Amino acid sequence: MNNNIELPSLRGENLYIPFVGAIIENIDHKKKQILIQIRSKESDPIFSGCFEIPGGKLKAFEDAYETVRREVKEECGLNITSIEDEDKRVDYQNQNNSSTLIQPYCITQMQNGPFIGLIFLCHASGIPLKLTAETKEARWIDVDELDKIIKNSPEKIYTVFLAPLKKYLSETISPN
Repeated sequence: MNNNIELPSLRGENLYIPFVGAIIENIDHKKKQILIQIRSKESDPIFSGCFEIPGGKLKAFEDAYETVRREVKEECGLNITSIEDEDKRVDYQNQNNSSTLIQPYCITQMQNGPFIGLIFLCHASGIPLKLTAETKEARWIDVDELDKIIKNSPEKIYTVFLAPLKKYLSETISPN
């Protein structure tokens, strides 16, 4: 684990940092694509330069679906038009509070810490930004091309997103 990361803690116990990620789908000339970008964070020299999907940390008291929308807008300039299974959200009231049942596409955990994330399948509108404060070169990539990158050079993918992307590709690409 990277010991330079300031971890959240509760009663002296270090905790994982929760985040969201968005696999944003697109169809171009009958070919399925997803949005990828290059991670560009001075605070993360190990993974800067790797491919990633848009995502980021949940703010305290922020709705997970709103976090997806905010992070996608901040990182690549797109507007989320739909999040798969958001319509299945259920809010339960109890006393003066509530809890929400959400159904992400999958959950990923970086084994050496400190991240655990909710990954959502999405659609969006707009044109990807080429440069933001934390990313660069956001673009649509054919799923077949991404599959080749992951199979031949998995080190080019930000580790926390490798498992969700492998799951997505295994369910998306038809075996030849």
